[in-house]
Amino acid sequence: MNKLNPITIGIIALLLVLLVFNFIPNEEPKPTQNKTPKAVETKPNAQDTKDTKDTKDTKDTKDTKDTKDTKDTKDTKDTKEINNVLIQKNLDFLKENLSTPKQQDSQPKIKSSPTIPQTTPIQPKEQETNTAKTTPICQKTKPQLAIIIDDVSNYEQYRRLQEIPYKITPSFFPKTIASKNTPKIAATAPFYMVHLPLEALNFYQKEHLWLFSDDSKQTIQDRIQAIKKDFPNLTYINNHTGSKFTQNLQAMQNLLTILNENNITFVDSRTTPKTKTALYYKNNPTKSLNPCQNTPFLERNVFLDNELDISKITQNLIKAIETAKIKGYAIAIGHPHKETILALKNASEYLQKSGIEAVYINELIIP
Repeated sequence: MNKLNPITIGIIALLLVLLVFNFIPNEEPKPTQNKTPKAVETKPNAQDTKDTKDTKDTKDTKDTKDTKDTKDTKDTKDTKEINNVLIQKNLDFLKENLSTPKQQDSQPKIKSSPTIPQTTPIQPKEQETNTAKTTPICQKTKPQLAIIIDDVSNYEQYRRLQEIPYKITPSFFPKTIASKNTPKIAATAPFYMVHLPLEALNFYQKEHLWLFSDDSKQTIQDRIQAIKKDFPNLTYINNHTGSKFTQNLQAMQNLLTILNENNITFVDSRTTPKTKTALYYKNNPTKSLNPCQNTPFLERNVFLDNELDISKITQNLIKAIETAKIKGYAIAIGHPHKETILALKNASEYLQKSGIEAVYINELIIP
């Protein structure tokens, strides 16, 4: 190996010194300007860990509290809104019910109320139309008996009639000072008639409004129209007294013509054997207003209580039943006397076993 000259050795030594100085790191690195220092990851000590945990717990607690407060505030707001809506609904309900009176219910019960109920509820128009178009079935399986109770003028009389456990047709006096509530009472009845005061030969009651045998046709027309206004569902009328009026052919012609024009059937109470009702229909053939009654001429067959004796009233009822069996139907007339009502109530079982059917006057089927 050739020996190295001193110059070469010097150069090599200098290079080694430079290399040594370049590889020894400085203890304090030079600060870097305008640069963000990198995060140094250090291991936290126990105290730092506890402080960090406390801080986190405090933050979590605060966040939870804030969340709960926010939820509570929202719930409170929702509750207030719901309450406000309910309060407004209640106010609207009260306002509506205080400003608009309620209509009374359908079909009031007479026996449970001391006051006079109002009219029965009106069926919907569509149902009425369907009912009007329906052809009635005019068939019967038993002889029929229609019992009319005349002179009904007040609620107490009508209430007593309801104690009879079969169909009774009430005949109400027209509205006057002595019978001012009859239209209201009649409006609660399943079926009713009007008991029209007609002139008698030897009898007069000033509390009634009478039709006289010499009244004009217009006077009779006005009277019937007034009665029909008070009793809008009226379809049958019978006479109170009338021994003078009904035996006057002209008077009966005026009355029966007007009743027929107003769709009202006349039932002759036969207060005189000289009544001209049959003669009028003979001279003026008239179609019955009731499709199940082949004749417009209806008359009483039996008076029940000419004598106010329970046994005699019962005998007359038996006579009416026998007439119905022979004729197919019968019409009996009584009055709201306590004896009459008691006799009719006592005869309930007998009537049921007699083989006849008690009906309203409009339910009679007359072939």
